[in-house]
Amino acid sequence: MKSIQNASRFGRNFRFGSFLIAMTMALSIPVVTKADVPTGSAELAQKYFRTVSSNLSFSTPDEIFQTTLDDVAAYLGYNGLTGAELQNLDPKTLMNPQSLLSPSGGLQNATTVLFSLGPVPYRPDDILATRFFAPKIMDINAPVATRKNGWRKLVRLRARPGSLAQVHHITTGIILFNFFTDPGAPAFAPNDVSINTQVMLLTDPASVAAPNNDGMDALYWLDYGPLTNGGKLSLALNASFDANELPHTNNDVRPYFVPDGCVACHGINRNGPLVNYLDTDHWFDRLDNDFTNLKTSGVPVIFDAGTNDTNSVSFKLAFDVIRRFNAEADEEVSRIQPKHDEALASHKWLMLHATNCGHVLPLGRTIGPSPIWSAQIAGDAEALSAFNQYCFRCHGTVKFSVFNKAGLLNFQLRGMLQQVLQPDAAIGVKMPPDRPLPDDVRTLMLNFIHQQ
Repeated sequence: MKSIQNASRFGRNFRFGSFLIAMTMALSIPVVTKADVPTGSAELAQKYFRTVSSNLSFSTPDEIFQTTLDDVAAYLGYNGLTGAELQNLDPKTLMNPQSLLSPSGGLQNATTVLFSLGPVPYRPDDILATRFFAPKIMDINAPVATRKNGWRKLVRLRARPGSLAQVHHITTGIILFNFFTDPGAPAFAPNDVSINTQVMLLTDPASVAAPNNDGMDALYWLDYGPLTNGGKLSLALNASFDANELPHTNNDVRPYFVPDGCVACHGINRNGPLVNYLDTDHWFDRLDNDFTNLKTSGVPVIFDAGTNDTNSVSFKLAFDVIRRFNAEADEEVSRIQPKHDEALASHKWLMLHATNCGHVLPLGRTIGPSPIWSAQIAGDAEALSAFNQYCFRCHGTVKFSVFNKAGLLNFQLRGMLQQVLQPDAAIGVKMPPDRPLPDDVRTLMLNFIHQQ
């Protein structure tokens, strides 16, 4: 009996020792990782769009490449509402049916719009729209003196009764316009044009396929070029996620093709992609590091507020539009990938901003299990601030969130970070890929990782 107990104890000790050896080897072996957002290809984008057309009866597999935002609006049941009007009209007008349909509403085809409504008029919640500062889309690698400021306008359209979208189990269209302005120039000037406009078509939850089953995706992607060039379907978004790795002759951008370039930032799941919430707190964070000039000039981060005074009525009204959108985004991620960091972050944002319109600092936005970022732990505030400034652009949603300290410091990811933060890391591996990392920040990050 004793020999059996000794053998059992030996077995447990052997397994534990093997586990420790495996852990040590995992920490010592370099983790090969690709730092950039997947770019996809034109061929895969064309194939994807043809599939979307077939599955949703949006245009035809051949003619979809000639579609514009006008067609997107019509598909969702907003016949006569043009892409130019969605781009240019004030959100207050778009969200108010009486204003929108009045003679002064600015509609080019008001008669067509009214005729298409049928027995169901526009409802107050059919359209949601907001405009805001967008550091995520900016070329942070460009010199400060010439760096263009990024702005976005989001328009959410509910699929109207009887629309082709509703018939094909699409409940919502989200249209995201991307604008760039010269330093000191006003945002959303009359002649400003979105250089690229992204569209998400959200599927009725009851129709979304279960994991590993055939059926409808959680959402579908479309992408459109500038209205000044015809505004037709585009295969890719030209963005600066890898600006520091590209020759300057490329203007610091490369194409990120649909759907691969989209899915990377929206859940890394082609069949179950996520709607990202609007992170107002991060926008305000960035005024204190890379964009102090905007803070000094008082440019309103939430443009429709007209001010950064969080106690003003106009700010609260504009903020509430974002709160409403984020609640809808949170419902989607909670259904599709409830354990994803994006779901944890959207839950946290809604909790923090249930009644509060103010800026919550980074340490107040931690997510995930223990250990969490804490003001009581030496070095946490400085480290999170650095990760937030230099890494959050991708690693708020791509693979992991820097606000999840436990996830950031798991043994495998820690080994990867030690590799990609090295100054001599190879192109395609080095982090961050969008701009040089200052040596003092690199030292701070590496010291933080070593000390955990």
